Amino acid sequence: MKKIVVYESGTGFTERYAKWIAEELACDAKERKQVTAKELSDYDQVIYGGWVMAGMISGYKKIKAMNLKDVVVFAVGMTIPSDEVVAKLTEQNQIPAGKVFYFEGGFAPDKLGFFKKKIIGMIKKSIEDKPEKTEEDLYMLETCGGKDRTKREAIADLIAACK
Repeated sequence: MKKIVVYESGTGFTERYAKWIAEELACDAKERKQVTAKELSDYDQVIYGGWVMAGMISGYKKIKAMNLKDVVVFAVGMTIPSDEVVAKLTEQNQIPAGKVFYFEGGFAPDKLGFFKKKIIGMIKKSIEDKPEKTEEDLYMLETCGGKDRTKREAIADLIAACK
């Protein structure tokens, strides 16, 4: 089965997962902007990864529009991984059930543009202003401080699903 990992990465966390996945599956990893629909149509399976903002997986709409044979999606974000997060990503991005995996990313402020830094700053401020903080709030505050939460072992279920 011919496979490829395609990704869109803003700060490097998604790219790191893409390269780990490609290594485990013994296939290539390429940035989304480096591939065409015609090229991807030659693959039996495309593993697509994008970062998450406001529940949307970056670049996925463009991959979906290519009508590829088999697409497995991984999303990288700043929230605690859970079945609920996967369910929301599945629904909001209109991805078939069982085809989405969520991995923890991190926050690298030095790699963000002004607009994204501003959004993260507003999120952080709104959490800091809460009188009572949830586990998710504390997690987000710690991550916004410049934390790398990538874990190679997190890809195990995706690898099993793709083999």
